[in-house]
Order: sequence, then structure tokens, then C-alpha cells
Amino acid sequence: MAVNQGDRVVLRTEKISSDGSCIARTSEGLVVFVPGALPGEEIRVRIVRKKREYAIAEPEEILLAHSGRSLPFCPLYERCGGCQLQHAEYTLQCRLKRDIVRDAFERIYRAPFPDIVSCGPSPRDRNYRNKGSLPIGNAGGRTQAGYYARRSHDIVPVVSCPVLAKEICDVPGTVSDILSSLGFPSYDEKTGKGLFRHLILRCGSSTGNVLLSLVAARRLSKAEKERAEHRLVPLLRSHCPNLRTVTLNYNFSGNNVIVGEKTEPLFGDGLIEEELPPFRFRFDSTAFFQVNSEQAVRLYEAASRMAWAGGTEKVLELYSGIGTLTCFLAEGASSVTAVEEWMPSVERMKSNVEANGLSGKIKIIAGPVEENIRSLKGDFDTVVVDPPRTGCSREAIRSILTIAPRNIVYISCNPATLARDGALLLEGGYFPREIKCFDMFPHTVHVETVVRFTLGE
Repeated sequence: MAVNQGDRVVLRTEKISSDGSCIARTSEGLVVFVPGALPGEEIRVRIVRKKREYAIAEPEEILLAHSGRSLPFCPLYERCGGCQLQHAEYTLQCRLKRDIVRDAFERIYRAPFPDIVSCGPSPRDRNYRNKGSLPIGNAGGRTQAGYYARRSHDIVPVVSCPVLAKEICDVPGTVSDILSSLGFPSYDEKTGKGLFRHLILRCGSSTGNVLLSLVAARRLSKAEKERAEHRLVPLLRSHCPNLRTVTLNYNFSGNNVIVGEKTEPLFGDGLIEEELPPFRFRFDSTAFFQVNSEQAVRLYEAASRMAWAGGTEKVLELYSGIGTLTCFLAEGASSVTAVEEWMPSVERMKSNVEANGLSGKIKIIAGPVEENIRSLKGDFDTVVVDPPRTGCSREAIRSILTIAPRNIVYISCNPATLARDGALLLEGGYFPREIKCFDMFPHTVHVETVVRFTLGE
């Protein structure tokens, strides 16, 4: 008998899916996604959404629990969409993330690939995040910073977040109180009215520096700007002693992109510093920087070793950001050519490369990867890519294949697009030799993976 929306059924869960739900199947074979479940559990659920090819269920009672099930440590876990795996013990989380990478290669890459032995655990699984991006909205009649509830854009107000670094974990509640007390209106994405739409917090885990940025949906009036400079900033500084800088970012778009192109400081120079030993970096609120500094060092060391395999001399790095991985690559290469599109990051990369004494080994090219890679001259032993979650464009893949390096090192936070692009590289004659994954984001479903491809079998 087919299940319908609202029905209650008992299901046995199978593997975990890429969104953190577990997959189960009804007796008729309908795929059901069950959030909050773990593989191999027997659960009574209620079907809350029914589609032709799948359904989404809400767990009501766990009849047979996984031995690795644990109690979430955050009181907001059932409501907040920030974490997806707090109900699993941390060692189990790492096994599940390895399984997610394996599953992506089995489903999408669909060719033999090296065994993925384990997912490297994070040195810390709490207070590890050096960055928080919290939407600002109206909740309970007040301007509140929080996270979106699961599968919605309803704000779950956050007073303190236990996965944020200690320097910034209590700042969301403080900012909400200050914004409300000063009468700053939150942005309403439905009407397009209001002022502040996001709170961005960043900190240097090794330096203690804290950056706070408010993303505004419009220009501040003269009175609002004066209130921000003379009342907001002093209150923030009094509550956050490590605060190095406060900025305003302007995002006038009506879409879900968090930051806009223009940023201006309200206090300080708009930058913070962080150490990824042996290097030190400065960056702003809009730059990409791995959210887990200690784990980032392990990832970059592994990626660099892969890039140097076979006696690499010349490296081409695409999507270079502010130059973090670039500096690690330069340690063992004769030269690195780094390509980055986001101009604020290009400027930061230039200063970071110089500050770390690597200007003689690194050439920086500003502009989109697709436009610049076609015009690059010279032979490269290795191409390293660390693209956004959407992966590389087909044009970028084609251009890399035209360069025909000995090695391609691909870093990804999205196993699905990694496996998709890996299949394209396979068509071009490149085979995966080594796959390593790292838990950069404990208690979430996200996983960072690095793969070394080589030309020819």
C-alpha cells in the first residue's frame, strides 16, 4: 500500500545523504529522507512531504537506535539549521563523512577510485569556527541575529553558538541587544525594506583578533551613520575586548548572496590577522578563509605534498583567494602562478605574499579563471584548483586538459561536484591516485576533500 502525506510508518534507515538526512525506503520502494536519523536505525516517522519520486519524513520515535547516537549539546539543535549531525558521536560523524565522499564517487564518478581510508578529525570539535555568518531579521518584535531554521528562512535567534570560536561565540546575542536598543531595523527579504541583513563575525584563532561586519541592504542615512559610529561602535568595543575592526558591507541585491562588493570600516582598518604556521595572513570580511584554522594547516600540507609529488617545479593555482594555500605550495615549488577573480582578495594576496617573503616565487594574475587560463604561457607540472561549491566550469576543465600537466590536485567542499569534475578529468586521461578527506566542519554534514589526479594509467 502506497504511503501518503500525513501517514505514520516504521522505516529502517540505510545510508546518510549529502544534506545530513538518512535514506530509508518504504515497502513499495519509495525513497524517504529522514532528518535526525542515523544509518541502520528503526524509526517511526510521519510523512510530511510527498513527491512523485521521494518523500520527507519527520521522526517521531526511535525504536532501534544506532550505538553511536548521542545527545546534542546545543539547546537550539532541533530548531537551528546550522548543524546537522550533533546527534552522532564525533567518531561516527567522521565515518559518515568518509561515506558521503565514497558515495559521491560511486554514484557520479562511476569508475574505479582509490580507497578512502578515513576522514581526518578536526583538532577541536567545539569552538573551532573562526567565522560566523548570521542572517539578521525580526523575531519576537526585535532585531535579532541568528541562523535560519531548517528548510526555511525563519530566524532562530542565537545568543551564543558553541561551535564558534570562544572570542566570538557570545557576540551574536550582544549584537542583537545593541541593534535593538539603538533602533536599527532589520532587513525584510520579502518586502525589501529595512537595513541590516547579515552579521559576519571573524576571528584569528592564534592572534585573538576579532572582525565584526554588518551587511546593509541600503546606504545608511546621516543620522544612522552617526549613530553607528558614535553609539554602536563604542558599545561593541566595550562588550568585545578583542574587537580589532568593525565594517559596513553594502549588499543592495535582492538575492541570497551574503556580501556585496563595497566595504568600508567604521572602526579600525577593516582587516584581521591569522597564523597558519609558518605563515601569517591578513584578510577582510569578504575574503575566503577556511573556517577551521588548525585543520586548514593539515589540509594545505596534504595538498602541497600531492602537488609536489613527482618532483614538481612549476605550479598553476586557480581560485587562489588571499594566498593561503599559495604560500604553502610555494615552499616546495620553484614557482607558483596564482589566479584569483575577487579584487579585494587579490590585493590581500599581494600583501600576504610579500609579508611572508615569497614575492620572488609567486606570480599573481587578477581576473576570472576562465578568461586567464586560456592566455597562460609556459608548461606547468601541476595544476591546483580549489573552486567554490559549484565546482569548476566545463571551460576551466577543458583549459586545464589543454595545459596537460602531470598532476592535478583538486580541493573541494562538495563531494558531488568533485566527483562530477573528476569524471570529466577521467575523459581527458587523468586518473585519481590519492583521495584524502578532512573534517573541516564538525557537527555539520560538510566535508573537505583533496584528490591527486595524474595523466595516464
